[in-house]
Amino acid sequence: MDLPALEGGSVLRTTVSTTQAGDWALVLAAAGIPYRLDERDGQFMLAVATGDLTAAEAALVGFDSEGPSESPPSAPDVGASTLGPLAAIGFCAMFLVTGTRAGGSRWFDAGAASAEQIAAGQWWRAITALTLHADLLHLCGNVVAALIFVSAVGRWLGGGLAAVLILASAAVANLLTAGVHRTNFVSVGSSTAIFAALGLLAGLQVARRLQLRTRRGYAWVPLGAGLGLYAMLGVGAGADLYAHLFGLGIGALVGFGVARAQLRTPGVWRAPRAGVQALLGAAALALVTSCWALALRLAR
Repeated sequence: MDLPALEGGSVLRTTVSTTQAGDWALVLAAAGIPYRLDERDGQFMLAVATGDLTAAEAALVGFDSEGPSESPPSAPDVGASTLGPLAAIGFCAMFLVTGTRAGGSRWFDAGAASAEQIAAGQWWRAITALTLHADLLHLCGNVVAALIFVSAVGRWLGGGLAAVLILASAAVANLLTAGVHRTNFVSVGSSTAIFAALGLLAGLQVARRLQLRTRRGYAWVPLGAGLGLYAMLGVGAGADLYAHLFGLGIGALVGFGVARAQLRTPGVWRAPRAGVQALLGAAALALVTSCWALALRLAR
């Protein structure tokens, strides 16, 4: 709610701290009070309309009474992750093999997430559908998203663990989507896995912020950011609304659960070692391959 102008405005507070200015602005936004935040000569000035001065000051006093703000512990970083690029390469390779859905490829008949066929017991379609893309535009969008969000989860948890959690969350999301639709619904695409990765990041961030002793209510901001991205990217024409939302939600629950399952010592997150990561990554790849083997065998 950063307004360009406020008639009769009054400067409420000033600070040289970017973080403090942002905190004050967030408090006023949460209280529904219009404000203007200006920066001049390295100093931030927070101004509100004269009529809102009392309410704004009361909101900031309440914020101050919660105690000094803490910085959350640094986000874990196990180093650059190849998971995002590998996923993007895998999507492109599959697209070269399968072609487009409009081309009548048998791969789509065998592996698409048909709600009716999943309900009939073909559960592996919840996984095989993640590797299919309807057309080149569909593929490009998910490749870019994988490079961003899948890589971020890999950097946080390690590539192997991230691959297993993203795959599991996305598969469950597709199964739930099939359960909701039951019949006459078919979907393809890795976007469910992309939203699962986004949800994992949100859940991990929430758990990290909940370690703070003060202002714990702000811990839920990452989840709100995830929902905002869902609203911007996951609800367009032709989008699989349920799968995207379930992917985001399940990913957030899994991410939060992993963080709370003590994969860390106080303040230090412990990802599995390199050997375990390799085994987990191999298991994820083996699961996808096995599901395709089942799908193609049945199709024959």
